[in-house]
Amino acid sequence: MITIEEALKGIESAQDTIRNATALSSPTILSEQMMRLSQYTAILDAHLADYEKEYEVKLSNKILSKMQEGIKVTPAESMAKVELAEIKSQMLFLTRISASCWRQVGVAQSRINHLLQESKTNI
Repeated sequence: MITIEEALKGIESAQDTIRNATALSSPTILSEQMMRLSQYTAILDAHLADYEKEYEVKLSNKILSKMQEGIKVTPAESMAKVELAEIKSQMLFLTRISASCWRQVGVAQSRINHLLQESKTNI
């Protein structure tokens, strides 16, 4: 499976290519890079799902463990969240990247449609 780091590099590469002035007026380049971007983002989302699963399981186990130590629910939950802050921050980071990428895919689709319509009216 492609690692998170590889997926992030692939995303960055596709974004850089899309930002190129030539790509802005080329449906072919936009389509190709949009496809690359969506594939790398889907890989990123799969890793994000793993982090979310891991977080929920660890959070539940830590809360239960603290409650068994006699700590009330709310403080136990707060303590568990502090202990899992690193995983949570990674989840938030990946979620932000993923959402941004999916918005870029949508914008690229709109741009391709615009370019195709423009080419039909210029004939």
